[in-house]
Amino acid sequence: MHRHAVALAGDPLPIISAAGRRETGEFQKQRDQMILTSSANDFDSALLVRTMRASLAVESHLSLLLWLQGDVRRMIPHDVMFSCNGSLGSEGLHYDIVSAIPGLRTSLVPPQTLQIIGQRMHEDWVAAANSAGPAALGRDFPRYLAGTEPHVALATMRHALCHAISDTRVRVDHLYILLRQRQPFSNEERRLFELLLPHVDAAVSKIEALPNQARARAGQPATFDSFGVNSLSNREREILEWVRCGKTNIEIGMILGISGFTVKNHLKSIFQKINVSNRAQAVGKLDTLNTSGSRALAAG
Repeated sequence: MHRHAVALAGDPLPIISAAGRRETGEFQKQRDQMILTSSANDFDSALLVRTMRASLAVESHLSLLLWLQGDVRRMIPHDVMFSCNGSLGSEGLHYDIVSAIPGLRTSLVPPQTLQIIGQRMHEDWVAAANSAGPAALGRDFPRYLAGTEPHVALATMRHALCHAISDTRVRVDHLYILLRQRQPFSNEERRLFELLLPHVDAAVSKIEALPNQARARAGQPATFDSFGVNSLSNREREILEWVRCGKTNIEIGMILGISGFTVKNHLKSIFQKINVSNRAQAVGKLDTLNTSGSRALAAG
């Protein structure tokens, strides 16, 4: 897989390899011209094309966050993106939250809350699509939280914009929801989301499942259930998961919206609590305990 630099707001377009140019070729030129022609009166068309191209560079959770918080956010201001993929209405959904707001992380929001939000939003989207055709749907968000387990950061969101892509080949749906605290989404923003959705979907589909999601789908016990250390805070657990994924302190800080120095201090606390002296030992201990937990589950 070719690696590219993520284009942030104000940055030049990412350099695409010769192979990449051959793959996109004339189709890319025709698509860019179509977008420029159709949207020149409504949107910043140059930014739109740049945002679409920059989606090709997304290869990790960090680059997805930077892309969404960069050019995508400039085009459609939002605080959170919530994605829900799978056979909606059934168990085993894969969901992700991408946000720079502290406390709004996939691992910190109750799974049942995410599933209820996704199911309710999808039902409204399907009803609207059956009535007027598939289109981005703007809604007031608080009513989708009714009856769910409270979550302080999520409860601050007031407005939602959702759209979905149905994959009829494998009978799954890909639902994407943008959330923000102020001002309803405009008609122009709904049209922009419709243009960007295929690129958002392609970018998200390249990212591996978050640690807690991957274990859930594999039927393995959660790391900290088998670990049995209740003294770790939610933030410490989240940081340790990212260490397990090979992220540096700087990368973890960017993902969580904190400084690399703060991450370092959290790691010192974690090492003391689990009685290790470095990152490798911490990851090794987690892997050992997870393996033991999986064997115990299989034996039971």
